[in-house]
Amino acid sequence: MVMQLAVNELTVAQLEHVAREKNTTPQRLAEQAIREFLRSEARRTMQREMNTFFQLHARLLEDYSGQYVAIHQGKLVDHDSDQLALYQRVDRRYRNTPVLIKQVLANPEEEYTFRSPTLEGAS
Repeated sequence: MVMQLAVNELTVAQLEHVAREKNTTPQRLAEQAIREFLRSEARRTMQREMNTFFQLHARLLEDYSGQYVAIHQGKLVDHDSDQLALYQRVDRRYRNTPVLIKQVLANPEEEYTFRSPTLEGAS
């Protein structure tokens, strides 16, 4: 599917100028800019959903401990002990919309352990 968007003349002129400088086409630059914008919006959405997860964590822990939950637009929309089954349902229902799927554990923050190499003879 091809969608056409109207862009004002000043924006087109600026885009053409930058495209010439970068030795590419205005279409490629516009596509790249739109993709970057959509990624940025998805990150913002996921951060909001994570905030909701943290706010609901105590209740989620009581009701869904160990299970995976799906949070969309600030609401719990589904849960399952099988992460793949939950993902498949969420994917069918919401398609290209960011939905947080996270396991409900006692500690809502993920912990990472990194081992650092020890150099022999270092003091």
